[in-house]
Amino acid sequence: MDKNQVLIMLSDSDRTAYGKQEFAQQFTPQKVFSATWAVESEVNNVGFSQYFQNSSCETADFVAEALNLIGAPKTAESCRRAVMTAFPTGLPSTPDAISAVAAAFPPDVERRTLSNR
Repeated sequence: MDKNQVLIMLSDSDRTAYGKQEFAQQFTPQKVFSATWAVESEVNNVGFSQYFQNSSCETADFVAEALNLIGAPKTAESCRRAVMTAFPTGLPSTPDAISAVAAAFPPDVERRTLSNR
């Protein structure tokens, strides 16, 4: 079993609140897992545009902190740049607002988000 299979099993298990409890209600260790798992699974699947459009965007204001907490500062910085590039006037305050803005992203947003241009 590879690490991705282990993480998928963990995220679906009763040992985590991922997808079972509102993100805002989770304790910090669970938020770290939830935010890290959300960004990893969405961005590696399709990209930041999908991460921002789906319910996983509820973790967007915490994901860089979560990645720093697990010792991934370069990935945290990539996420910070993605947020700043995708939302130059600031991250909207609710997941619904984030998703609504993301739904209107131009086709080249993924390239600009990743290159910070």
